[in-house]
Amino acid sequence: MDHEEEEIEIPNYFICPISLEIMKDPVTTASGITYDRQSIVQWLEKVPSCPVTKQPLPVDSDLTPNHMLRRLIQYWCVENATHGVVRIPTPRAPPGKLNIVEEIKNLKKFGQEASRREDTLKKLEVLAMEGEGNRRQMCEGDVHKSLILFIVNCTREEEEQEEGQRRTKGQLDESLRLLYLIGIPLDEARTILIENDRILESLTWVLNQQDFLNKAYTIVLLRNLTENTSSHIVERLSAEIFKGIIGFLKDVVSSFNRVNPSVSATVQPSNSRVRNKAPSKLDHSVVIKQAVTAALMILLETSSWSRNRTILVDLDAVSELIELEISSAGEKRTTELVLGILSRLCCCADGRAEFLAHRLGIAIVTKRLLRVSAAADDRALSILSTVSKYSPESEVVEEMVSARTVDKLFNVLRTDCSLSLKEKAKEILRDHFDEWKKFPCIDVALLTKLLSSSPKDLLTEYYSRVGV
Repeated sequence: MDHEEEEIEIPNYFICPISLEIMKDPVTTASGITYDRQSIVQWLEKVPSCPVTKQPLPVDSDLTPNHMLRRLIQYWCVENATHGVVRIPTPRAPPGKLNIVEEIKNLKKFGQEASRREDTLKKLEVLAMEGEGNRRQMCEGDVHKSLILFIVNCTREEEEQEEGQRRTKGQLDESLRLLYLIGIPLDEARTILIENDRILESLTWVLNQQDFLNKAYTIVLLRNLTENTSSHIVERLSAEIFKGIIGFLKDVVSSFNRVNPSVSATVQPSNSRVRNKAPSKLDHSVVIKQAVTAALMILLETSSWSRNRTILVDLDAVSELIELEISSAGEKRTTELVLGILSRLCCCADGRAEFLAHRLGIAIVTKRLLRVSAAADDRALSILSTVSKYSPESEVVEEMVSARTVDKLFNVLRTDCSLSLKEKAKEILRDHFDEWKKFPCIDVALLTKLLSSSPKDLLTEYYSRVGV
């Protein structure tokens, strides 16, 4: 029979479910389905799920080469060469695993060779941006430990040799950026801090330099290191670390207010159209947002201790936090953290004095009340309660009337919120009842009624008013 007229039966499992063509580079996804690499990569850039099972698959999912199937396809192609079937070539290893192993070796091999070390760092950064699998493999290869050791050595050189600044600056930048990308495994943070007793000094040095993005990377790294470590380390963070964190937040506020063009220029708007793709470069706006959250979480945790509260107040943290809250326009997570820190700093007399000294302190806390979340409400009322109870009455009352805080407290009592919030609001109103009566803008009859009503009566009235 003529070979040209003979039909060739192609095994179904040789066919890619997406392209419906013979697979040239078969890879298996986490869902257990095998596709041609090019087809599934292009698919995941548009739809982050398995085409067959609909199981969610991120764009940087691990794709495992199916070598057995590829060899079967190649063998079948050879067997059917007389029918015009062309053998598929063995695909090249994709940028990733093999390159990562090689570059990890190079990172350790070129430890003392500046130019080759910087080149290796850049290659690792490109690989890290290609996907979570690459970043995970770097952690498994202890890249984060090598980078931390290098940062410690780098900052020591910077401190000891002024002329070494130019030589190591670029590599320090690359190391911080790569460390930001791959992170620190949570279960290793405490060990890393113990084994590298200079790491906190090195991070402190970076925090007090001028490079804004390096400060952001460093704060995220600092949060990673201290998140699950011992309370003793967190309690005893140096004043210089706090100074660097407050300075970073001040720079962020300046960028919001467009006072500092060099900072705002680094904040690039994220492109929602490529949100599901591996970025070709870091989105600085995301980095800065994460750093702000990390900075606030560090301050919230450390402000539990009176020693740290004193340091923070002396560093003008109260004013900078108020300015940050004003600039952030009530972003939920930022507001909750800022109010949490302020509520702790207001536990000391100097903190309350700094809070009242800011012309918008009471006003911004009042504005956020009943607008953000239950957690923010609780922290806002804690601030108002502490300040009104322990600060000079005349000063506080006049400011609260001016900021319409009394009206907001009325609303707390007249809405469906927790009993604890209502009790705090009542306490503030009751403590200064005689002072409120002196202001014509205060509805004394309503004030008297609200203070004399039970929580149940107030709730009944609220439901009646909203028609429930």
